[in-house]
Amino acid sequence: MHGGRRVAEELRFFLRTAAYTVVIAVIYWFYSYETAGTVMLIFVSFATGIVVSIFFFAVRATRGQLDPHAGGPLHRAGMSVARVIGFAEPTREANEEPLAAGLEPIPTGSIWPLVAGIGATLLGLGLVYGPWLLLPGIAVAVLTVWGWLTQMDAR
Repeated sequence: MHGGRRVAEELRFFLRTAAYTVVIAVIYWFYSYETAGTVMLIFVSFATGIVVSIFFFAVRATRGQLDPHAGGPLHRAGMSVARVIGFAEPTREANEEPLAAGLEPIPTGSIWPLVAGIGATLLGLGLVYGPWLLLPGIAVAVLTVWGWLTQMDAR
């Protein structure tokens, strides 16, 4: 199957999920008049719409040749996200066995898991104690995601 067709179906799946939860939220509101459940259902559709936006951005950022060193850091980060999500086309030959294992290099060490733990701790504490820990936690989390994704292509 062609990669573009597979991507389009995945995006359509999330769009259908968002539309479904909006319909369910409206039905739920008129059936129960309960605010909390309705807001949660609307949030699910909003979050699903964000997922569609991110996937669409990742697919558009990785069009063309999947050269890990082509383009700037934004292009490389987009390609990393697309590979993690599964949108990148396989690079193996068509006649290779699907589960054939070759010699893989041992991954090098990374500082990003430690930084991610620090960011998650700051985010959790920020939710309890206030924005003076939450804002640095958000900054560390964004830095961690960026660093981890760009490190994938640096090897």
